[in-house]
Amino acid sequence: MARAGLALCALPLASACVTSSDIDGLHRQMNDIEKEIQALDRKSSSKEEVARLNTNVSQQTEQLLKSNADTGIRLNELTTKMEQLEAKLEDTNRRLAQLSQQIAETQVDLSRLRGASGGSPPSPFGAGLPGTTAPTDTAAVRAPGAAHPPPAELYDTAYSDYNKGRYPLAIQGFQEYLAAYPNTDLSDNAQYWIGECLYAQKKYPDAIAAFDKLLKQWPKSDKAAAALLKKAYALAEVGQKAEAVVQLQYVVHEYPTAEEARLARARLKTMGIDAR
Repeated sequence: MARAGLALCALPLASACVTSSDIDGLHRQMNDIEKEIQALDRKSSSKEEVARLNTNVSQQTEQLLKSNADTGIRLNELTTKMEQLEAKLEDTNRRLAQLSQQIAETQVDLSRLRGASGGSPPSPFGAGLPGTTAPTDTAAVRAPGAAHPPPAELYDTAYSDYNKGRYPLAIQGFQEYLAAYPNTDLSDNAQYWIGECLYAQKKYPDAIAAFDKLLKQWPKSDKAAAALLKKAYALAEVGQKAEAVVQLQYVVHEYPTAEEARLARARLKTMGIDAR
């Protein structure tokens, strides 16, 4: 604008010799100068806008970095808390195992006290349990005592009998275990091996009933997949092919990564059926 003012001031001085074309040229120059000034104004405002944007971006970047740092701290705190909870859970599980053992030992002591006071000891055959008929091999049956051995000894003895093929004796031992210690970590295992003993003796209906008892009473047992598989085998043995297929498909669906799922697929293949 200053340049335009100077040009206007110079006009009177040269009016005597200035033509109309000169005046038009001066107007064009003034218009060009005004356009240049407006362009400079726009550039200046654009620079200010860019500066504001840069400032906003810097502020947002700082906030984001701070937020990330806070998140990292919180994540570390959560990780520490999870580790502490896992340690407490392990300690709780250990104490529960100890308590279960103490309860089992207390039950043994109570059984001994009942025996000493003339009370009748619990039946080793667990009245009312499916597949728990008394073994017919009387020469191999242990005589019931007034008190039960400790749980680990009783279980290990029955399992040893199973491994040696003394199935009636093993059934009796596992039934004794269940009668004396119905709520330990090995109670579901004892019920499973009863079913295995019956299956090994080709007593398939009794084996099915024994596996059903396990699945009903201990649905979360680590022996559930194996019980379902052997139940399916037993169903196939008694001619219930459709029910057997359903059970095998269920094993594949519910325990896809377990060894029992692989065995179920193989059995289905031999039956001419694809696992779904």
